[in-house]
Amino acid sequence: MRHTRLIALMVAAGTLFNVPVFAQDTGNATRGWKLAVRTCAGCHWVRHEGKSGSLRAPTLAAIANTKGMSAMALNVALLTSHHSMPNIVLDAQDRADVIAFILTLKAR
Repeated sequence: MRHTRLIALMVAAGTLFNVPVFAQDTGNATRGWKLAVRTCAGCHWVRHEGKSGSLRAPTLAAIANTKGMSAMALNVALLTSHHSMPNIVLDAQDRADVIAFILTLKAR
């Protein structure tokens, strides 16, 4: 459950910042889905249900449904290096798009 602790740490770090997450408009979830399929799907399960390609990588739905998960916490997570994850560099709009997509996976 190492990834659960990492996600909790990312959520906590995200709440420490009292600044807007994005300088631009909110992301586009459709573009974010396409980017997640190309960039994240090698390790993370991108759709609502299923298992991740890596046993160490939580599904994107699991990340979205982590207690306290927000756009700010996801932004911090995507800007933070992780020893078990490749350093994927996304520009601000791509981050906003991926975050918008991930947040669509929250259980209602």
